[in-house]
Amino acid sequence: MGRFNAEDFEINVLDAVQRENMIKAGDNMIVALSGGADSMALLCFLVEHRKQIGINKLTAVHINHCLRGAESDRDESFVINQCRRLGVPLKVYSADIRKEAADRGEGLEEAGRRVRYEYLSMQAVKLCASVATAHTKSDNVETLLLNITRGSGLHGLCGIPAIRNIEYGGASVRVVRPLLNCTRDQIETYCRDKSIEYIYDSSNDNIYFARNRIRLNVVPELKKINADVESAISRLMGIVREDSEHLDSLAEKALHESEMRDVYGGDDALALDKLPLPLQTRALKLAVGLVDQKAALGLSQRHVSLMQGLLKSGGALTLFGGLEARVTQGRFLLWNRLQGAISTDEVEIELKIGISFTFYGKIYRPALLSLDVFEKQQKIHKNLLKYSLNYDKISGQLILRGRRPGDAYRPAGRNIKKTLKKLFNEHKIPAVMRDTVPVVCDEHGIVLVGGLGCDERVLIDATCRRVMVLESV
Repeated sequence: MGRFNAEDFEINVLDAVQRENMIKAGDNMIVALSGGADSMALLCFLVEHRKQIGINKLTAVHINHCLRGAESDRDESFVINQCRRLGVPLKVYSADIRKEAADRGEGLEEAGRRVRYEYLSMQAVKLCASVATAHTKSDNVETLLLNITRGSGLHGLCGIPAIRNIEYGGASVRVVRPLLNCTRDQIETYCRDKSIEYIYDSSNDNIYFARNRIRLNVVPELKKINADVESAISRLMGIVREDSEHLDSLAEKALHESEMRDVYGGDDALALDKLPLPLQTRALKLAVGLVDQKAALGLSQRHVSLMQGLLKSGGALTLFGGLEARVTQGRFLLWNRLQGAISTDEVEIELKIGISFTFYGKIYRPALLSLDVFEKQQKIHKNLLKYSLNYDKISGQLILRGRRPGDAYRPAGRNIKKTLKKLFNEHKIPAVMRDTVPVVCDEHGIVLVGGLGCDERVLIDATCRRVMVLESV
């Protein structure tokens, strides 16, 4: 086999871009440009193959971390000159990373990464672009080894994804890594063959940083055992990624099947408790992510263990920012305590047919159906009657609100008046969810309680022409 050369590099990268569908024809692209060998190789490759790949507008972004004094300024000047030579628009951002880290109690690496992705995401949204970073196979190996030392689960052994989406200001930013199948040595060979200039970051030699210790001390020892250890570890990551994705899909299916499909929401705690541990852990993380993505990212193994304990014994625990996990009456709930602080006396919505509205995080829409259509739909949707009333018998304007002290009504078919408190107890509605139950009133009082049914005086009978259904969207 001959020496790895520039042509091998280009074939490798083009194959990765096409196989993973990283860049689509007509895409705008931003290159995260430090000035090092990896990012300069990426930029020059995309400039040369721009038409072949179908890139519309190519922009570079350089973040000056202001950590290395004159050397940081040198890097900035270098990328400015290189982008001018290549005819690539460049945006430069300077950030005092040391101050950022101190202000937020972060490490320098953590603060630098956060600032980089925040600025890259901002520019991506502004330019309607995807972001290309120059992560390599070598970076991937270092990341896996770091994750192992930190006691990672399977997700941490999957390495850096070729494509990921990050949220920024309500938008989704696509981040791609075209060089993920190339080692650092191969990239330096490409730069040498193509006469690509780059600068060297002296902080790469600072063994204060854990990643540098892995790269300088650990990887060389592993290469003494297997010279192509980076490819071997990459194969391991590919296998683990496939297994992990399969477990994630099983957990997602199990979470969906455990969902309690009524107005009160949540999941069947017993069903979750019976799941095999790998699926249970994932299902709980997925459930948190559906409510609060930021909280899901911050979940520790201790949080997961505590939630697993809730499934068995009940109770509640606080996760982040008011997000609370609770198991009560066999129902696993994720609840924002800040919502619970809202006074139900202040929640009052005038209902208009066909107009959707939000009530405690759920979207509802009042709809009118003929009796025939209602009866046909009721055969399909078994709980429809619990959210329906005889629209011909209401008086005045319909109002939706939360429960209030002393609320009572006569549930259709029971021939008795009961307080909502007693009815909620009978139906085992968790106390934490009772404020979220929609109560519909006309000028004479309560006509419908979501999930419990209508009042006797608006009973749907053979004389009914119009049925109002409070649909959950």
